[in-house]
Amino acid sequence: MQVNVAARRGVWAWFPLLWLVFLAYPLIGFFDHPRPAGEWLRFWAVLAGFVAVYARVFFVRPPEHAARWAVAGWAYALAAYFVLLPVIGGTATAFLIYGGSIIGFQARVAVALWLAFLNVAIMVVPFWDGRYALEDLAWLAPNMVFTLVAAYANHASYRRNVADARLVQVQAEKEKLAADAERERIARDLHDLLGHTLSVIVLKSELAGKLAERDPARAAAEIREVERISRDALSEVRSAVSGYRGSGLGAELARAKVALDTAGVKLSVTEALPTLPPRAEQAAAMLLREAITNVVRHAHARAVDVTLTPHGRGWRLVVHDDGIGGAGPEGSGLTGMRERLRAIGGTLERSGAGGTTLTATLPGEDHSTPETGLVTA
Repeated sequence: MQVNVAARRGVWAWFPLLWLVFLAYPLIGFFDHPRPAGEWLRFWAVLAGFVAVYARVFFVRPPEHAARWAVAGWAYALAAYFVLLPVIGGTATAFLIYGGSIIGFQARVAVALWLAFLNVAIMVVPFWDGRYALEDLAWLAPNMVFTLVAAYANHASYRRNVADARLVQVQAEKEKLAADAERERIARDLHDLLGHTLSVIVLKSELAGKLAERDPARAAAEIREVERISRDALSEVRSAVSGYRGSGLGAELARAKVALDTAGVKLSVTEALPTLPPRAEQAAAMLLREAITNVVRHAHARAVDVTLTPHGRGWRLVVHDDGIGGAGPEGSGLTGMRERLRAIGGTLERSGAGGTTLTATLPGEDHSTPETGLVTA
């Protein structure tokens, strides 16, 4: 999670700031005629403080802490209404609407609605004491309804944010537990694999050293036995390490589904996965990993389609998302994948129509030149 919950946050993170546009009404009420210096100071101090508290409510992390700030923000909105009502008149009602929206950010919907109803009652008071005329109901009634709707909607948003944060935390804990379990498995396997073998090698090497002068032939035989045991151990280690390093395109696709599900992105595989040559399958798995990583981090996509079909004497892998990546600059990851595919006789193309489409051609046989370098276990 990493929530694209993260992608969803990226899209909506700044959305609450759009509602500050309704501060235009208090501003209009303030600028409708010249003001003395005292009213200027009072108005701008209250307005600046409200914006700061409002932003704190909507952007505090973790989301559970927003509940405490919501009460403070609601109280500040009410105070701003009463302080500015004598200055800007009915346009100060905007702060009551903001108070209703802010109080929704808490765990109990009953509290949010009761305090929002209190805001509505305060709106009605000037109407009953004669400060509002009957025609003022044309704007007062929608404001009353909007206050209650905003309180309930923001309560739902608060609960979703809390659920998303918990999902991210649970996902991180699951990944940590999985990583710990994998480390323990690798340590256990290596201990079982090499513990006894290395002990035998040490004993035989010591024996060969003792026999070197008095029985060279037997010492040589022990050394040959040490060599044989070492080669067997090296083969077993290589086999084990190859199992750790890669588990094929199918396993990579399963990991991709987990990542995309966490991000709220739908994964569709349009064809059954065929069996590929080892080098081609490794390249395809790495390309899929790079593509899914980009989708989760940057694309803000809703769906990803993966297709692997025969193409000439090889295969064609297509990964398409409907996100916002388009034809922007390529990162180093895609550049490296293009070079890796070229090394095995494949190609990689990228297009930005309706999202991002990666099209890789994979050879049906291993056409690559063996890589040079150090031979490792």
